[in-house]
Amino acid sequence: MKHCGTQKLETDRLVLRRYVNEDAAAMYKNWASDKEVTKFLTWPVHSSQRVSQNIIDDWVKQYFNENYYHWAIVLKDNGDEPIGDIAVVNIK
Repeated sequence: MKHCGTQKLETDRLVLRRYVNEDAAAMYKNWASDKEVTKFLTWPVHSSQRVSQNIIDDWVKQYFNENYYHWAIVLKDNGDEPIGDIAVVNIK
C-alpha cells in the first residue's frame, strides 16, 4: 500500500482536514471536555483546554509521516471550527 498521509477531504456538508494548533479551544469546547462523548473514545475527558492543546501539538508534529491519518471534522456551515475528529488508529 502506498501511503499518502492526512489529505483534505470534502463532501457537500463536511470538510476533513489536518488539525492546526489553533483548534484546541474548539476541540475542548465541542467534545473533549464532555464526559458523555469521551466515554466512547480511547482517551479520557480533557481537564482543560491546555490538555487539548498539548494533544493537538503532538498530532500536528506527526503529519510529516505518510502513514499518519488524523482529521478534524468541520461542518461547512460552521466556518472552520472542528466539531469532532476521526483517525486511523492501527495500520498493519
